[in-house]
Amino acid sequence: MKNRILCGALPLVALCLSLFAAPGWGTTLGDIFYSRDAGPADQPPAYFPHWVHRIKYKCYACHDALFPMQRGANPTMAAMEKGASCGACHNGKTAFAVDTCQRCHVSQ
Repeated sequence: MKNRILCGALPLVALCLSLFAAPGWGTTLGDIFYSRDAGPADQPPAYFPHWVHRIKYKCYACHDALFPMQRGANPTMAAMEKGASCGACHNGKTAFAVDTCQRCHVSQ
């Protein structure tokens, strides 16, 4: 039993360390500042506070159904408005809607 727990924990620890060390990501473990190619010039990139979500939800609530456990995801507003990625919960019922720009697009 002890070996099963250790084997399951090692990939998670490695993932967490890789997220923490990733350049361009937030300063708190798992927090992300998303880059974007287009959008209003005066609007900052979206910020994802991973720790806020982890207070309320387990990892499997989002991973891997909505987000694969890998770096590089960059959700689009068009996809979110259709209920994909963040829009699956940020629909105005489960959580604030995706049309509340200032909740995610914050200055660094």
